[in-house]
Amino acid sequence: MKKQISGFIMLFLGATLLPNLASFLYSWTLNGSDFEQTWILWATASLTVLLIIFGILTLLEKTIPIANFVILLGFIFFQGWMLWRNQFEPWIDIGEIDLIDYSRFLTFIIAFIGIACLFIKIPEKTLTITTDWQKKWRWAGLIFAILGLGVSIVLVVIVLSGDQFFFTTRFDAYLGIGIAFFFLLAILFGFRKPNAFITAPLLGLSFNFFTEYLWLDQLLRKIGSQMGSQIGQDENTIVALKLIIGTLGIFASLFLMIATKKRNSTPD
Repeated sequence: MKKQISGFIMLFLGATLLPNLASFLYSWTLNGSDFEQTWILWATASLTVLLIIFGILTLLEKTIPIANFVILLGFIFFQGWMLWRNQFEPWIDIGEIDLIDYSRFLTFIIAFIGIACLFIKIPEKTLTITTDWQKKWRWAGLIFAILGLGVSIVLVVIVLSGDQFFFTTRFDAYLGIGIAFFFLLAILFGFRKPNAFITAPLLGLSFNFFTEYLWLDQLLRKIGSQMGSQIGQDENTIVALKLIIGTLGIFASLFLMIATKKRNSTPD
């Protein structure tokens, strides 16, 4: 059980890094030889690949705890360093708390939970399948996934059809296509048997959309009085859609996760 939880967390964390890695690669493609390759790019790429691969292997019970421990510890050091440079150090310089990167803060904490799961003994329980109980959660997850797919498509259409954006780029459309793909997988597999190989990435990407909304909301509040005239209605709609997509994805993945569990057996 603890390996399953650890594997799920690793796959989830890898998915939260996917948009960052994709952003680096997108910039690299646009700028070509002018793109500056930094150690942050390679650290992000390495951690993304390792977390996803070893997360999958752990779910398949084909890895060892020490490998997970080293990878999660590396993730913690990386996120901790990024938080210090991009959050705490600037706050100290200006003497106040400014914009908060909720994504790095929360994944930093979740990584510790992933490590704890490697060492904490979780007692196994006798379980029995209750089909009707699982079906209700599965259908709830499917409904949220279908809604999420629809909203993702709307976001992609708005981004690709607009050209008067202040900070939205075509890359946001590509992210919308990416999460739409995982919503579609959740729908297809949800009808049969939901599994962590689908729900963990969907939860990670949805978490990224949700925390990106929190970041953008802070940014808009900060610059609203100064540059509000440059931010059109379509861009405000995109920000709202990111919140909706993130929320729908989180609920869809959580409900489908619950649908894979079995209730405790009760004595006759």
